[in-house]
Amino acid sequence: MQSFIFPKGLKRWSILAIFGCIILFCLTVLGSKPLRQRILLPTSKFLLGEIPGDPVPMGAFPVNVVVSPDKKFAAILEAGFGTADTEGRQSVSLLDLKSNEVTRFTDPRLGPGSKQTLFLGLAWSSDSKYLYVPFSSLSDPDGTKHPDRSTGNGIAVYAIESGKLTPQRFIKIPTQPILASKERGSIHKSAPTGSLVPFPSEITVVNTGAGDQLLVANNLSDCVLLMDAASGKITSRFDVSNSHYVPSAYPYGVVASADGKRAWVSLWNASTVTEMNLESKKVERSYKLRPGDSPTSSGSHPTAMALSHDGELLFVALSTKDEVAVINTVRHTVVGYLSTRLPNQKYQGAYPNSVAVSSDGATLAVANSGSNSVSVFPLAQINRKCSATSKTKACRMPEASGFIPTEWYPTAVDIVAGDLLITTGKGVGTGPNNIPRKVGQPGYSKGYTYIASLVKGSLARVKLAGAMNDLDKLTAEVVESNRMNEDVGELPFKKGKNPIKHVIYVIKENRTYDQILGDLGVGKGDPSLTMYGEDITPNQHALARQFGVLDNFYVSGEISGNGHVWSTAAISSDYTEKTWQIAYRSAERTYDYEGEVGNDFPLLIGIPDVNEPGSGYIWTNLARNKKTYRHYGEYVRTRWCGEERGWQAPQEGTPLSKPVTCTKTHINFGEPLPARWGGGKSPYPWPVPILAENIPSKPELRDHYDPNYPDFRMDFPDQLRADEFLVEFNSWVTERNKTKRDPMPQFITLRLPNNHTSGTKVGAPSPSAAVADNDLALGRVVEAISSSVYWDDTAIFVLEDDAQDGVDHVDAHRSPAFIISKYSPGSKEKPFVESGFYTTVNLIHTMEVVLGLPPMNNNDARAPIMASLFGGPGNQPAFKADYRNRENGLIYVINKKNAPGAKESAAMNFRHADGIDAQLLNSILWRDRKGDTKMPEPKHNVFPASMGRDDDDD
Repeated sequence: MQSFIFPKGLKRWSILAIFGCIILFCLTVLGSKPLRQRILLPTSKFLLGEIPGDPVPMGAFPVNVVVSPDKKFAAILEAGFGTADTEGRQSVSLLDLKSNEVTRFTDPRLGPGSKQTLFLGLAWSSDSKYLYVPFSSLSDPDGTKHPDRSTGNGIAVYAIESGKLTPQRFIKIPTQPILASKERGSIHKSAPTGSLVPFPSEITVVNTGAGDQLLVANNLSDCVLLMDAASGKITSRFDVSNSHYVPSAYPYGVVASADGKRAWVSLWNASTVTEMNLESKKVERSYKLRPGDSPTSSGSHPTAMALSHDGELLFVALSTKDEVAVINTVRHTVVGYLSTRLPNQKYQGAYPNSVAVSSDGATLAVANSGSNSVSVFPLAQINRKCSATSKTKACRMPEASGFIPTEWYPTAVDIVAGDLLITTGKGVGTGPNNIPRKVGQPGYSKGYTYIASLVKGSLARVKLAGAMNDLDKLTAEVVESNRMNEDVGELPFKKGKNPIKHVIYVIKENRTYDQILGDLGVGKGDPSLTMYGEDITPNQHALARQFGVLDNFYVSGEISGNGHVWSTAAISSDYTEKTWQIAYRSAERTYDYEGEVGNDFPLLIGIPDVNEPGSGYIWTNLARNKKTYRHYGEYVRTRWCGEERGWQAPQEGTPLSKPVTCTKTHINFGEPLPARWGGGKSPYPWPVPILAENIPSKPELRDHYDPNYPDFRMDFPDQLRADEFLVEFNSWVTERNKTKRDPMPQFITLRLPNNHTSGTKVGAPSPSAAVADNDLALGRVVEAISSSVYWDDTAIFVLEDDAQDGVDHVDAHRSPAFIISKYSPGSKEKPFVESGFYTTVNLIHTMEVVLGLPPMNNNDARAPIMASLFGGPGNQPAFKADYRNRENGLIYVINKKNAPGAKESAAMNFRHADGIDAQLLNSILWRDRKGDTKMPEPKHNVFPASMGRDDDDD
């Protein structure tokens, strides 16, 4: 147990505030305006000034807060990766509402190597003596495979003794039998044949007068269970699926009426709330809430729910629609929708994910994860007799009274005695990475600290009445911190007119700035941390010197799971943020982030992708605005010759892709390569896999992808990817030169992933070979474009999807990025250095502006564009690729049997981005390059930027 006092006056900002007072005094004497403290965020937004409610740091990703019925305690569920102060465990904390003391319980069953996880659920017994906490297990659903480390799925029951939690017992939730009419998804492979993994999410207590009943939403088995809390006996099972395939609905939240007769469940992936009759044990009705335009399009993501005090109104957060649905449970109608967007917010991005009704029943509070705020609504202004289809003035839904600022990514709200309790998932960012490492903790056992173990949330306690009195001021702060009133800039082409007609967007993998460019000699780099310097990455060094050095650029994602979403959507979905830490800590969730969910493909099954952001992806934007586009490898999955698993509807289903016949599975050294992959004999000393077919994971990519360009697989050289792309590019050049017609698509996404490396796996390309291969592939692509007729009207944008956990002396989010065009400033002799703070979101917005595309969401809409990179005179010469590492054979070097980390690398799954232990991989790469030199701690101190100011501050 750990305890600390919730501060009433002292804040985390105190040291900064003292320093700020000194600056304020100096500026006052000088007659200047004081600087306003901004904590810069990788979302392109910032936190501003003091946050109401004296936020205090909590554990890893607090995702739920629930007040006890006797109003003595609030329980907080911390369901993230695990941090140093929790010894790598997930935890539950109690806030004593009288003393303000917070006591954390780190359950040994939820430590490193455990086979279960916390997820979403938390509920008090009706007498406030017990706390019910679901444990979810994907890897060992019945708790039989690893009895020393696994409970299986179930409900942990904790007794409350002297303000502390004591584990009492565990209620098992067995795997669920699948109905004969349903088809079992691949995610259930760990369950016995014919059964489903439950994976409980939220729960609620139903007081029937004869003892507590537990109503449990099972996220992966598309059902809701009613269980006796004392015996654990399942008394009812409600099938809430909406498809033949399980899972497809993904039950999320449950609430029950005060009389225990009715209950409702929100279906995360079905845009539906379903009502259950607990007396008749039947599903009675469903409410469709802003469903998508087609069976596979992204829905509204109904998540958290709350009932009005009289039980007549049900409020449902629609996370991807920036709305709260209001359902009249008596009239059985949808009354209307409350918008959680900021004043004058045109584009999506508020992403509400928690709702609470004030103690007096007058106010609804909504946590908006995307705008770092809580919106408040006057409930008296809702006409309960209306329906959402009514157009009358009397039925107009009220606007938000205002907004209260929070720290980064608010996840949950509850209200007790006029106090608003707010948890955030990411607090003020990752902070300085100087926490002592301890053996056996995730992120602390491999010689350095892993970024996921640094993600801490916070808890704030706000006097609601006081906030309402200051609501205009607080709303103005939220508006400012979301950059709603800022000028995003304009392109500074010297001749005034924008000549760019084509954008090529290159996405690479997992490197920090210092790892690659620390030895550049220009800009802010630390050569002592450089692992793949100019000898290995000569092209990236030359590109930076010729076209511009971006030494203050940060990727928005922490890991590939959310990095690929950020890199293609400029936002992350609520599903991503609530699952990636679970997936990365112990594989209790699958890698669901590139159009694949549960090891299957929603598009092929005919259901929505639960991970998809509501505003879609860059290709959604392109298609909507009738731009031409072509895709190479990103969100495209390759079926390789010889793979046992093709694309089947899981289990017994029929094939979802056409049969492919392969005469062989690999091309060995010295065997012929296909002409489009360069031809000649293979110079690669490892077997090069042969592509059988590609399947796009998104509908907009159909007919817009190269069927011969593979996905992530690491033993397929990036040189062959470049060859494949250049076959098509050269055909466009030929046609344009011959006919003057321009056949090249306006937007091209090009995945070059091999700088991820395969570690030191024996027989695989060595880490240096993989990075050099990637570097040369990029150089060849830029050389071809800049030497062609397309150089006048093409811009190339290059970034890493994430920087993962590599070392960088500024921050481990800092990463190499390039914007390359004929209009780039600077020259080889006098490189241009841009040190303005930019992120993935800024780069995406810049591409949109270059092509005349509208933004996708409120992140890219408000992100300043990277205008300076187009401020040159328009005379940049063609780039000349450096082929030294092909000529000297570096790109063909393979790992030997005695390579450090060879055994660990051999056990890693390099089929997916980050389908491996990323922290272990990076320590192997460090040893491979640096030998016994101690790996420094990566820093994470840029997002809490002390007393800093943006370039646009007064």
